[in-house]
Formats: sequence, C-alpha cells, structure tokens
Amino acid sequence: MIHFDVMTGAGLGNNALIGGVREAVERQTPYEHEALLDVTTLPDYQRIMTTNPSALAMFMPSLIAQAELREAEYPKYWDDSVPRRDVTQSSSFVGPMDYDPYSNMATVQLNNRVYPYVGIDPVRMAEWLNYPSIGQYYNRFVKG
Repeated sequence: MIHFDVMTGAGLGNNALIGGVREAVERQTPYEHEALLDVTTLPDYQRIMTTNPSALAMFMPSLIAQAELREAEYPKYWDDSVPRRDVTQSSSFVGPMDYDPYSNMATVQLNNRVYPYVGIDPVRMAEWLNYPSIGQYYNRFVKG
C-alpha cells in the first residue's frame, strides 16, 4: 500500500500546489520492474562476460545489489509505502489517498471522511493524481 499525501483545505483547489516529480505517482509496469532488476543489462555484467565468464558466480551478489539499487533509484514506485520522489498536490475537497495496486483499491479522504474505491488500476490512479484538479477528476470519473 502506498500513501499519497494531499494537502486539503480552502484555497487549495485545482491542485494549486501541484509540484514535484510527477512520475513518482506512477507504478512500474511488471516489464519495467523486471528490466530494472535484470543483471544482464548492467555494464559490469557485460565486462565480466567478455573478460572472465567463469568469475560470474563470484560477482553475482554485487551485480544483484547494483540492479536493486538501479530499481530503487527509478522514480516510479513498486512496493513502496510512500512515493520515491517528492510529489505535491492539493485540493479543497480531496485529502490523503492510500492505494493498493494489487487489489486496485484506493482509500480516499473526502471532506474529513474516508471512502474506499475499488477497480482503480495503477494507470488510473496516476491519472487521478496528475489531473489538473483531483477533485474534478473524482467528480467526473470516480464518483459515478
């Protein structure tokens, strides 16, 4: 579950304070995730394979650590609890949002009450968080 902080209150409508790295509200696709963790795409892997392929087993822990670091530095989240980069959004109506990409469920604070919304896939969640007004997005596409 990932938590997106949304500043809420009078005067904060239409994402008045939108900012930060907007990719940080997007989830990696499974393909992106696997590609980032693929040690065979690392420069060190290529170097090892051209100089001493028999040493690959000895260097594998280091290669795995390099791939994990590359994945962790990517701005899109995977199984993170908070975005990997600073993201700012605001709304006079919509407050903080928690999102579970495995169940496609968002838990959203609206006027100091919390509501669950199912059927929101990661692409739709990112679209919502990046919309010019997250309150308008809610009214047009979520509220139903």
